[in-house]
Amino acid sequence: QGQGMPDNNSLKFLDLHGSSLQPIWEQQTCLDIFDRLSNLLYLNLSLNSLMALPQGIFRGLSSISELDLSSNALTYLQTDVFPPSLETLHLSNNFLVSPDPNCFRSLRYLSLSANRFYCDCTLWDFLEWLNSSNVILGSPVQEYKCEFPAAVHNLPLVEYAMIIEPCEEDDEQDVQDLRFALFTFSAILILSVTLSGVIYARLRGHIFITYKKLVSRFLEGPKMSPNENNQKYDAFVCFSIGDYRWVEAALLKKLDNQFSEENLFRCCFEARDFLPGEDHLSNIRDAIWSSRKTLCVVSKRFLTDGWCLEAFSLAQGRMLEELKHLLIMVVVGKVAHYQLMKCDAIRSFVQKRRYFTWPEDPQDLAWFYEQLISQILKDARLKEEAVVLEPDHRPEPDKGIALEIVNAT
Repeated sequence: QGQGMPDNNSLKFLDLHGSSLQPIWEQQTCLDIFDRLSNLLYLNLSLNSLMALPQGIFRGLSSISELDLSSNALTYLQTDVFPPSLETLHLSNNFLVSPDPNCFRSLRYLSLSANRFYCDCTLWDFLEWLNSSNVILGSPVQEYKCEFPAAVHNLPLVEYAMIIEPCEEDDEQDVQDLRFALFTFSAILILSVTLSGVIYARLRGHIFITYKKLVSRFLEGPKMSPNENNQKYDAFVCFSIGDYRWVEAALLKKLDNQFSEENLFRCCFEARDFLPGEDHLSNIRDAIWSSRKTLCVVSKRFLTDGWCLEAFSLAQGRMLEELKHLLIMVVVGKVAHYQLMKCDAIRSFVQKRRYFTWPEDPQDLAWFYEQLISQILKDARLKEEAVVLEPDHRPEPDKGIALEIVNAT
């Protein structure tokens, strides 16, 4: 006890019948009992109440030729459980319901009498093997009978073989292939959507610029120009004088044709176009009524500048008088929505009209300029009903771009 089988032993015959191996192996003990019996030729394991054979239990029996497993309770045999050298196998008086013929590939003699065969389509391979095998059977094949189901109880296997039909082709592999295909498709779809989101988030500015170039080249044709009219200016750009440097860099250089020949508009703004010595309010009125549109750049300075607010009120009055979309509002800097609502001159416009907000991400500048230019060019009638503000055009509290940090290029 406590000592293993010695190496290189010459044991050839071993009888362990009635040794109660089932409870021992159930406890995962003595699983290496046969590992050093490479010379063993005969092994008797009958009457051990074995319900299953542990995986690899016979791996050391490289010379075994006869194995007796009769009078146990085996219901299933693993395909590779027996050594290739095995030639004689006793399996009578077990509970094998549907033996796998692949277990018997090396045999010359097999005893299967008094087993409880379950006769259904899964027995097809075994019956085919019985009909074609050259293995010597320990008892006539006519003695092998169906035990289950009740409809074919005691029916000889040779008779059942004449009425049995093979199982329908197993769709499991097709199901597995379909699952794999769905998994692959889902993984690619998720990866594509995620990658597209990342690319859009980081490169949407370049994507928009490329898109506009393609559209302008193949679809839009020649570049649009302002409508011909009797107005002196296309747009009066109204802003607080303290924001001049920012407005010049961010808007005037992109809109006014005196800053660049590529720009479309003739803009009017105080520092250049107001007549010196003339009443300031008269200059504002002339600028508004001499321009197709009024573009108000609303910042914190704008909200505290009385002249700017007066200009906003005059432009809004002209818009209501002519019933045209003549007033464009661009909110820049950290101006919260509630700050706009506190200003009497701007409140009604904010409640009824759409307005622009300066984009926080430089990638969105190209889109912003495109929308702003389109709004200046548009000559639309004013609807009597209120226009609902879209969330994208409402500045959130404490968000925006400080005027002093905007890139002036």
